[in-house]
Amino acid sequence: MRTRVSRVLLSAAITGSAGLGLVVLAPAASAAAPAQPYDFNGDGYRDLAIGSPNGKVGRAKGAGFVTVTYGSRGGLNLKKRLILSQDTGGVPGAAEAGDHFGHALASGDLNRDGRADLVVSAPDEDGSGKKNNGLLMVFWGTKSGLSTRTLVLPTHGTFGNERVGLSVAVGDFNKGGYADLAYSSSYGFGWYGFEPNRRYAGSPGSAVSDVAHHRMSLPGQSRAAAARRVVTAAVYAGDVLRKGHPQLILTWHDPASVEFRNDVSVWAAKSANVLTMQSNVSVEVGSAAVADFDGDRHADIAIGQRFDPGHKGGQVTVLKGSPIGITPVARYSIGLDSAGVPGVSANGNRFGADVAVGDVNRDGKADLAVGAPGVTGGSGAALVLFGRATGLGGAQWVSQSTGGVPGGSERNDGFGSQVSLLDHNRDGHADLTIGAPTENRGEGMVTFVKGRASGVVPVSGAFAFGPGSFKLSGKGAQLGLRLGA
Repeated sequence: MRTRVSRVLLSAAITGSAGLGLVVLAPAASAAAPAQPYDFNGDGYRDLAIGSPNGKVGRAKGAGFVTVTYGSRGGLNLKKRLILSQDTGGVPGAAEAGDHFGHALASGDLNRDGRADLVVSAPDEDGSGKKNNGLLMVFWGTKSGLSTRTLVLPTHGTFGNERVGLSVAVGDFNKGGYADLAYSSSYGFGWYGFEPNRRYAGSPGSAVSDVAHHRMSLPGQSRAAAARRVVTAAVYAGDVLRKGHPQLILTWHDPASVEFRNDVSVWAAKSANVLTMQSNVSVEVGSAAVADFDGDRHADIAIGQRFDPGHKGGQVTVLKGSPIGITPVARYSIGLDSAGVPGVSANGNRFGADVAVGDVNRDGKADLAVGAPGVTGGSGAALVLFGRATGLGGAQWVSQSTGGVPGGSERNDGFGSQVSLLDHNRDGHADLTIGAPTENRGEGMVTFVKGRASGVVPVSGAFAFGPGSFKLSGKGAQLGLRLGA
């Protein structure tokens, strides 16, 4: 029988984790309506950020960089682009081998100025005399797009190899009216609150935020050095409880734990500085996405389970949201052998390698993009599962062999390693973007497919681009290894 962790004990454990406040300067904010994530210039078109954490900057292998291209009426506008690294003018620090800048990406309007900001991590950055502490950097959105004026957040890394920034997520977790930033690390997770410091209200030319850091412990773990264990954790945002603001969703694998080995949990605001675990389910974890697939106004959690044991070829498991969070019984799974899903399950398909959410057919219910980079000899594919009142069902398949998709299917391209569903042309339909990071001997490629009322097939308005579009050929970009979604 599984012992449940007391909410009181959890609350006590994390109340003392509130870190020191840090006064930081950001671009001017006027408490405008928050921009949609990835709308960096506030024009209503969603933009695309692509992380290349293994890419070379100068002579520094694995220093990493991020490429940004902006949305437009025709979709992604490759003529309007930006390259960000720690060697970019105005960006603090320097590109160093093995930092892996761009490993994780997230977006939200952190200062509520009507333009989305971009969070970039470099989990293997060194700091404070310790190796691989990790780094979190915020690039502020402006009227002309992302600025290189940045905020470097203190990771408060107290241990070597903590690797802060293995994943990042943005959402108003504490119901304070401003987006907050969550992160995971090798030893757990934490979050930063971005509510303005009202003492500085009206300061000319700037908005001052009191960024408070809250380090949190996984259930069954302690932050004490003697009790530390390396875990695989990731953070997401979504309103599972229907509170009107997102909760922090945590997935983790703790190989040394018996009680909490593979788990998904929902953490909700108890106060401005305290989140408590509301519900927890043991389930095999992988890439996840959070949205309302059945229209009941409770966000559901879709988890990609790409490995073969127990579900040949991989599958996606959905944990349904409810007023009490998630439960072990309110769940269902979909694989390539499921009714209405094209394809055949086979070992190595890696169905569920990545998942992303958006409303492709504009019916008010979220759809789910699923990557399957291992199908047909690793040439890869992406599928869209459609939201319905009964949950996800029906599917459309896109590969480089699909009519209208540029290029051709080749072994080991890894098409579908990453997927994204964002409305880049502002027509109300989410567009499908697909990463193939091993295309062209590791240079990588990204494919854009326009979303419509009929879905993503028949394919319309598709185009593909590689590092050459950013003059990055030869950098080992693995373009499409990370997509902001």
